[in-house]
Amino acid sequence: MISLSTLDVLKDDELRGVIAHSQALLKKRDEERKTKAVADARAILQSAGLSLKDLNAKAKKKPTQGRLYKGGHLYQHPSDKTLVWKANGQKPNWLRELEGQGGKAVEA
Repeated sequence: MISLSTLDVLKDDELRGVIAHSQALLKKRDEERKTKAVADARAILQSAGLSLKDLNAKAKKKPTQGRLYKGGHLYQHPSDKTLVWKANGQKPNWLRELEGQGGKAVEA
């Protein structure tokens, strides 16, 4: 093992060489750790009947709940015609409450 006092007597070029060698050694060790980790992960997945590709598979889209209102339309409350939504932005509370009760807005 190199002691700090040994490094103190090295010339600048020698120190740069030690640093370069140390960085290369660290990079090699990192790559070995990653390779081992991937091999271990593959072994675990294989024992479960999976592959690394299975982990990357896209999740299915969740189905939307309720009716989607598209822009460009005008929706009114069925009994209170003053309550209007132009289908821009979030649904107003009156529409959420109406849908919660099983009703639907009327397209105007």
